[in-house]
Amino acid sequence: MAASSTVIGHETVRGRLLTAHRDGRLGHAVLLTGPSGVGKTALACDFASAVLDASRWPGGLLAHPDLWLEDSDAERIGIDRVRPGAPAETGPSLQDAMSLRTYAGGARIAVMARAERLTEQAADALLKTLEEPPPDTVIVLCAANPDALPATILSRAQHIGVGRVGVPRISAWLEEQGLEARLAGLAAALSGGRPGRAKRLATQPGALSAEIEALHSFLAVAGAGMEGALRAATELTPGAGADGRERAMLLLSVWASFVRDAMCEAEAVPEMRLWKDYADPLKRWAESLGAARLTEILGLLMRASGDISRYAQPRLTFETLFLDIFSGPDAPPPVVAPSLPLALADAPAAPATTRAPRPATGRSAKRR
Repeated sequence: MAASSTVIGHETVRGRLLTAHRDGRLGHAVLLTGPSGVGKTALACDFASAVLDASRWPGGLLAHPDLWLEDSDAERIGIDRVRPGAPAETGPSLQDAMSLRTYAGGARIAVMARAERLTEQAADALLKTLEEPPPDTVIVLCAANPDALPATILSRAQHIGVGRVGVPRISAWLEEQGLEARLAGLAAALSGGRPGRAKRLATQPGALSAEIEALHSFLAVAGAGMEGALRAATELTPGAGADGRERAMLLLSVWASFVRDAMCEAEAVPEMRLWKDYADPLKRWAESLGAARLTEILGLLMRASGDISRYAQPRLTFETLFLDIFSGPDAPPPVVAPSLPLALADAPAAPATTRAPRPATGRSAKRR
């Protein structure tokens, strides 16, 4: 097995996986659970690379014939990605790939990112594979919302939690890649413990400024009343599809980080704030709302994020959320947001991935 690793902050979990596989204690199905962007798919691919010794294979892991990876941008994973007889242009399905003998003579690894995207039919087809798994096969499912998976699948997988990574670790990792210290620190702080999100914020031009603009739009709703809250919900709701859903959850995480900081202010622990340039707005929210109401608002934001991840309509969710937060006698006070604390729109452009890269699936298809 290859000893090197690109996993950030999950070295202990990686070691447990590899040790269990080496000792024959790892089941045929593993479910990695944890927040979106925390590194579940990267960890699964790193595990696959080590088991398959992919560093020795020409082209690396994604060219290895004994890897099957589903990490597309599709909003749902349909049955054609699981059952036999997949169209040639999509590459082999899971069951197509699992039916082949291993090419390199070792194990075969299948990785399914965001497994909660499975349709009901696809989940039923996957269940048949989990009930009668091929020998020398490990299927690694990744899910931010495992409750969206059928209980029959959950019961047949070994569950392993993948937790958030500490801000200092993420910041140091970004600095190791040549990023300026303050930019790395801000991206790490706003990442919510998710290395993939931190890297995108730090390296994608304008990404950090977009997050701050999203916060300013949220703060501007205060004082607008019911009509203003509904209008803002409509304006801030992202587009349809998987990208819109992901963007909606990112917006909610940004807003939640500000409310969390206001709670720190209310509880007299300002040194724990992430939005260090927003002392005045945070103080206004803390003094006007108090810790109890701030806790309630944070709960509303977290519930909305969970609802959207389970395919609730973002616009309806945002409308309900904004009415709950910004209308009524316990609404937040109007505040003046500061100017951007950094020239964030000029963040350096560099390759950044929030998930593991996608494979060229044609290689396996050609061998069939």
